[in-house]
Amino acid sequence: MEEKHNNATRQRPDGARPLDAGIIPINIPKYIDQIKQEEAYGKNGKNAITVFKSEQVTITLIALKEGETIRPGSEEGEAIMSLQLIDGSLSFESMGNSIELKKGELLTLHQLLSFKAKAINDCICLLTMVK
Repeated sequence: MEEKHNNATRQRPDGARPLDAGIIPINIPKYIDQIKQEEAYGKNGKNAITVFKSEQVTITLIALKEGETIRPGSEEGEAIMSLQLIDGSLSFESMGNSIELKKGELLTLHQLLSFKAKAINDCICLLTMVK
């Protein structure tokens, strides 16, 4: 297996980190603190960081302020996904159903299904997509 790394960027100068390797420890509390302290979270009300990415699986940690939304991009639409709420509460709509997710809850969604997720209050989510 070839290891893959993310390079540092102007927004994340300390951002060089492994994204795909045989074993990757992921310090969720550290990344929550990081994305909540970055300018994007304060300016846009949301921020995210990909903590694992292979050809089949992508895991992204997302911070949303109250009222902010997540909508599927092209990659999400093509993948089976799970969304776990680490903190806060979130309204999730798909297939004419509306579900309120609370801290610790998890939902799954099959590929090619559209959705909309809106933060009821400040929240942290872990989005996993599997192709």
